[in-house]
Amino acid sequence: MLSPQSQLLERNLALFDEGSWLIINPADAYFSDLIPATDATFMYQYADMFIESVKVIPSCEFDSRDVSTRNYGFNVTQKIGRHQHYFAPFIDSNSQYTDVLIYLPKSKAHMQMLIAMAHSALTSGGRIHIVGENKGGIKSVSKLLANIGAHQKVDSARHCSLITAIPSSAATDFTPAHWLNTHTYHVAGVDWDVVSMPGVFSHGELDEGTQMLLEKGSDKLRGDVLDFACGAGVIGAYLLKQFPHVTMTMLDVSALAIFCSARTLSSNGQAATLIAANGLHGVEQRFNHIATNPPFHTGVKTDYTVTRRFIEDSKQHLKPGGSLQLVANRFLPYPGLLGDVFPQTHTVAQDNKYSLYRSICN
Repeated sequence: MLSPQSQLLERNLALFDEGSWLIINPADAYFSDLIPATDATFMYQYADMFIESVKVIPSCEFDSRDVSTRNYGFNVTQKIGRHQHYFAPFIDSNSQYTDVLIYLPKSKAHMQMLIAMAHSALTSGGRIHIVGENKGGIKSVSKLLANIGAHQKVDSARHCSLITAIPSSAATDFTPAHWLNTHTYHVAGVDWDVVSMPGVFSHGELDEGTQMLLEKGSDKLRGDVLDFACGAGVIGAYLLKQFPHVTMTMLDVSALAIFCSARTLSSNGQAATLIAANGLHGVEQRFNHIATNPPFHTGVKTDYTVTRRFIEDSKQHLKPGGSLQLVANRFLPYPGLLGDVFPQTHTVAQDNKYSLYRSICN
């Protein structure tokens, strides 16, 4: 079934009869089937939706030193009919479109960045369209578009709205570096830099749960280590500072996270393998240790699916005697989920917000 946002767009398919379209972060893999005759490029900043849409490439592996030296990081492409699909952190700076459609993200700062990207990719007289759920913040988009030009609500249904803006002037080139922020964090006597940007978890601050994992986690790591759901690379870069002898792999579903993790590693003089994947699907390597502060939201909804699947899969990706360290909000039912898979699970630390668990693979 189509997402509510795409159901609203289905009522307005005449919009797609003309022009060259760029569609950013579609909420499902099926909307493209409704516009087979339209010249359209689909850009995905999230590997799960890209993989579901093109049905190939279960994971994408990169060397952090390679990603950090490229202007726009990386992209993985697939051509299907008149549609080009690609997974990347940013729009190709050489591409131009008459229309750009953005599916509303969760973060307002991320939305601002996407609008700036979309504006820079428009031809003269082009349009920016934004579709999103009312409870997801679509009503606040008008304020973000205020400096762009005239805009109006085109349609509203399925508790969603579609807004179209026509920029009144040409945009300046979009430069990813302008959206990057570098912060130096201090935990347990370790100082390290973290490079982040809008759309990446805990942008511009050290998450309290992550801090608990770093302060109270294992002080003996060896061999191959995985930072799962790495975000901007906070955990992986810290562990490399503390245990420089380990071989680090950092994984996330987000292209922006991979882009920022590469720059975090570079800022600290470190290197790691970066993997963009939907959970551990497509990852063949096994690890001595996995450390994670996993997501529990899909959009604005609490969703344990990713973590439940990750816990089940992690046992298959740990070497005998390996450990899983997981921090989570106390209200989440992770002790039971972990205990079902790892009988040797105990609570390492806990406060009024978070719990840190350690599980051992037999």
